Amino acid sequence: MSSIESSATVTVINYPKGKVIGIYGLLGGAIGGLILISYIIVITIVKESISVNDALDFLKMLAAGAVFGFFLGLLPAFLTGYCASKLEIYFDSIIKVFPLFIIGFTSTFLCIVWFMLESASIDSVIGIVLFCCIGGASAIVTGLIALPKHK
Repeated sequence: MSSIESSATVTVINYPKGKVIGIYGLLGGAIGGLILISYIIVITIVKESISVNDALDFLKMLAAGAVFGFFLGLLPAFLTGYCASKLEIYFDSIIKVFPLFIIGFTSTFLCIVWFMLESASIDSVIGIVLFCCIGGASAIVTGLIALPKHK
């Protein structure tokens, strides 16, 4: 028995494709809804003074944003999770943030364009870009949770 045979071990780590797609699908839209409602809350707080009753309303808005974001962002989130699992992206460095943002931005853009083909106007371009940026940010935050950390 040589030293090569005794120490030869092959470790194959399988990429968790199902886990990535599932977590993106379950959390991606809800996180996007939370990001959007948080932005609206911050703008409201900056423009107006708030009371204790308003703070309770803001918590209700966050919960409603997560629920509606889940349903509205379900398809783009699954598409983002599918693309991330096909590319086998690992979240092991800050360099991986930019491709995740691009994947989330693009999948959100594709879904918005697909649903809004007949009502495209130049006025809605800013709104579309804003929603696509929220999709990209949601892809990054969800990637922190769903993607494997070490290669």
